[in-house]
Amino acid sequence: MKVVFLIDDDSDDREIFQESLLSLETSVRYEEAGHGKEAFEKLNAEGFQKPDLIFLDLNMPVMDGREFLKNIKQDEVLKNIPVIIYSTSSSVEDKMFATKHEAAQFITKPYSIAAIREELEKAITKFLS
Repeated sequence: MKVVFLIDDDSDDREIFQESLLSLETSVRYEEAGHGKEAFEKLNAEGFQKPDLIFLDLNMPVMDGREFLKNIKQDEVLKNIPVIIYSTSSSVEDKMFATKHEAAQFITKPYSIAAIREELEKAITKFLS
């Protein structure tokens, strides 16, 4: 079973993402973390199945998405996991940062559940098929 890992500090966004993902009728398991440091703790925990795809918010406390992305791309075990930036930001600077640090894709968070499902379906088809 494929694993999708969402790293986002907003609990409402995590809940909507999870509901949208699980409504797609795909055989994926959902994991989440509230910030980059928690995500690294989970990724390095004994028995935690490494995700096949990571969705990453940029603006979070403790360890933001920028720092997480830089760190994961330097980790020999984790660097090949595709990371999709999933943020409310649509700034050129953030998109350039994502490209420079090898994010697989940049998605500005949609405002409707239908649009979220559509973006998730496209990403799953592209990265997990």
